[in-house]
Amino acid sequence: LMAWVLECETFLDEFLQLEGRGDHASQVACISCKACMPLFQCRDCQGMELCCSDCCIKLHLQLPFHCVKQWVDTHFIRVMLKSLGLFLQLDHTISDHCCNPKHVFRDEFIVIDTSSIHDVALDFCGCRTAQTHVKQLLCARLFPATIFNLKTAATFKVLEKYQLLSFKSKASSYEYYQCLVQLTDNVSINPPKDQYPSFLHVVHEWRHLKMLKCAGQGHYPNGIESMHEGQCALLCPACPQLGKNLPTDWHCATPKKQFVSFLCE
Repeated sequence: LMAWVLECETFLDEFLQLEGRGDHASQVACISCKACMPLFQCRDCQGMELCCSDCCIKLHLQLPFHCVKQWVDTHFIRVMLKSLGLFLQLDHTISDHCCNPKHVFRDEFIVIDTSSIHDVALDFCGCRTAQTHVKQLLCARLFPATIFNLKTAATFKVLEKYQLLSFKSKASSYEYYQCLVQLTDNVSINPPKDQYPSFLHVVHEWRHLKMLKCAGQGHYPNGIESMHEGQCALLCPACPQLGKNLPTDWHCATPKKQFVSFLCE
């Protein structure tokens, strides 16, 4: 630590430099097309290069939940990829064109991700062979908050991360959600609409599905309706189970040796 103190000012200078355009302050053309004005920088991509809006969209076709900043005279401001023209087309690959896209109601769809809370432009597929809207979201690893009037979803990634955090750090769902709010707008000038009830709803359903999956209850021909009470319960590995962790002839052992067959009493 004492060695780091000698370099503390170097770290601080770099921190301040990264608040602006850094080494790319003199960049006059987009790093990709070499033609348009470079105004946009991604907070989540590796590298500090600036690009134009069209190239920014192309670079994020498969990274729709990255956080992008726009340079305005003297500073950066947060912008949504939706405002640049990026949209998600479900049930199709990036190179595949959908002949019958279905827009979401009022063009408002919120996605809760580990990076922040995003307002995205999203189209469902309305082709003849299209799946239901719920299945289209799930295939894109988006967990819908409801099954009707779909307008909010959480990524599988944010749900997996929160589940691990709740196990290891005991973080509450409210604390984790507030962290995502701060990542979206740390100064509360333009905070996102409150999606905490939707996030909590999704977390409960996610945990239930994980329980069913871990208990091996997803392969019944008649579905989960054929399950019986107690099928998701886990057997205690320490409790004696005859024929599993307890020999069938345990009672033949002498009283002084019987305890060897028991992990707990």
